[in-house]
Amino acid sequence: MKLDKIVVGFLTTTALCSQAALASIYPGNVDIVNTELPYPNQKTLEVEYHMFGSEIFNNGNTVNFALTQDGGKTGINIGRDFADISCGSSGLGGTMRCVPSRSTQTYRVNLDSVLSTQNKNALANSCTPYEFQVKASYSISSALSFNTVKIGGLGAPDWLVSSGKFSPNQVTAGGQVVIDAEVSSANCAQKSGTAPTLAVYLANANKQLMYFYGETSVLLPYGSRHTITVPIPSGLTAGTYYLVLVVDRNDVVAETNENNNVATGKITVLNSVASGQSVAPDAHQQSANTSGSMTYLSRTDEDNQNFVDPQLPVTPGMKVLNSKETDQDELFNFNKLDAIALPEHQE
Repeated sequence: MKLDKIVVGFLTTTALCSQAALASIYPGNVDIVNTELPYPNQKTLEVEYHMFGSEIFNNGNTVNFALTQDGGKTGINIGRDFADISCGSSGLGGTMRCVPSRSTQTYRVNLDSVLSTQNKNALANSCTPYEFQVKASYSISSALSFNTVKIGGLGAPDWLVSSGKFSPNQVTAGGQVVIDAEVSSANCAQKSGTAPTLAVYLANANKQLMYFYGETSVLLPYGSRHTITVPIPSGLTAGTYYLVLVVDRNDVVAETNENNNVATGKITVLNSVASGQSVAPDAHQQSANTSGSMTYLSRTDEDNQNFVDPQLPVTPGMKVLNSKETDQDELFNFNKLDAIALPEHQE
């Protein structure tokens, strides 16, 4: 994931110059053991750290950990660990003095147990990994990890008909309609594997499929724009019909959302010469474009359920006039992390 701010690993200790005066215990030498975490396939993050210094008495403070992308100003809390600290009498008057263990301490956490649903979804569906430092906080002090961890990056594509139009949307039986449609992913690019197809059907006014025109391959990795002509059977009676576009009809691609693969556009078949004028959309349908001889596309769950695994006769005559790869470096990945402001000193 491209970060708004590049984070360089370094160690910071709050109020370091006053450590001796306060005689406090503080964390340091924070090191992320597994710097690549392909979440959600792998979920356990391991962090090593040391505790330094000493203090009079000890209130049993814990070491708090957070993922951060901005040097510790904001972050995602990922739990806490009990510091290995022992106390004993020493010094004048038998004052209680507490010191941490000199050994390396290890904090392991299953991210599923500490992340919010929003953050789990964002990481699991991310197209490229998010990069974090780990911030360790204890009492009045904190330290950043020297290194970073990359989490996620295994997000799947979400193919759909993102825009389109039919022209004309009033046509005589025996005529033809030109379809302009763009297929793209609402999540990640598909950089490998079998490409999905864009299939075209004709349905009646009740959205019952009547004919299968054929299909054409979608171009990887980002999708493609297609110009297709389809014939309207000469035997059709006048009335309302739908051209149905289905992406990945054979489910060859595992997608983040399988319920948005169908788009429909209404056409009117006439007994006489068509005027080519636009037909007003149904209230539940969304306009892909409102100019010219345009129909309206719908990607409702109802449409997807209606067009599952159709077995229909093939109507010959579909021609793919043009398929042009969509030129875009990034897709519409709407997954956002939910980070909070981290206190400078964490009690």
